[in-house]
Amino acid sequence: MENFISPDLEHLDLEKFMREALAEAEIAGQAGELPIGAVLVLDGEIIARGRAHHNEHKSQISHAELNTLLNGGEKLWTEYERAILFTTVEPCPMCLGAVVMADVPHIIYALNDKVVHSKLSVETNPFIRRHIKSYYGGILEDESAEIVGRYNPRIVKYIQTGSA
Repeated sequence: MENFISPDLEHLDLEKFMREALAEAEIAGQAGELPIGAVLVLDGEIIARGRAHHNEHKSQISHAELNTLLNGGEKLWTEYERAILFTTVEPCPMCLGAVVMADVPHIIYALNDKVVHSKLSVETNPFIRRHIKSYYGGILEDESAEIVGRYNPRIVKYIQTGSA
């Protein structure tokens, strides 16, 4: 499946916002967490930030994307139709589902994940496809891989190749 991006996003500096998500990933890595970060953007402004907190929260579902959505608050609740999620690694199926259920129409990610097959879900599931206007990866992919690899070389290999 090819990347697709809505013309609504042509004016945005995608790298600028991805750098903010990468900063969240760096903070997560420094804290001993899986180095994945995300930001939620509305009308060119970051309205929420999040990063992985698996260890701190003692929760397998404390993913960066989910935490970011939960931090979206009133603005996400009322203005979701223009929201954009930037994340440093392609969303897993749980996070993709959370984005769909939050009605966030745009997902921009850095590192393609050969394990999760979320691209296939977006392409083949009519319910998901109906909600997603943009699903675009590879923005600062090398920078994301470098951060993940610095904190967890085994996991970056798994993400990039699909095998341990």
